[in-house]
Amino acid sequence: MNRAYKPRRATARWMEGAPEYVLSVHDNKGATADRYTVYFGGSLAYPPMPGYLGYEGTGPGNTAVPYLGVSEAPNSPQGVSIWGDIKAYQRDTRRRIRWLDLPEHIRAHIIARATEE
Repeated sequence: MNRAYKPRRATARWMEGAPEYVLSVHDNKGATADRYTVYFGGSLAYPPMPGYLGYEGTGPGNTAVPYLGVSEAPNSPQGVSIWGDIKAYQRDTRRRIRWLDLPEHIRAHIIARATEE
């Protein structure tokens, strides 16, 4: 019997103090305006979507992982805080950082955006 694909969360060492719905946190060191990328799962995950981008079944090919890309000042009028989604298997696994290494105002912003109605 096939089980639906479920994106895995980074290990406890990376996710200490993070809400249950955060899968991983990444920092591109300022290469783009959205310096930090936070991938979501758990209660914020999308169900597998048959036909998503041409894939069938319940594997990673049709599972989208939502993410939030934020700049160093996401609440500023010139800041960036943008939602997106990506195929689960294309998730960036490089440049991972610890949740607690994010500046406190970035963590607060991410939690606020993730829990807004």
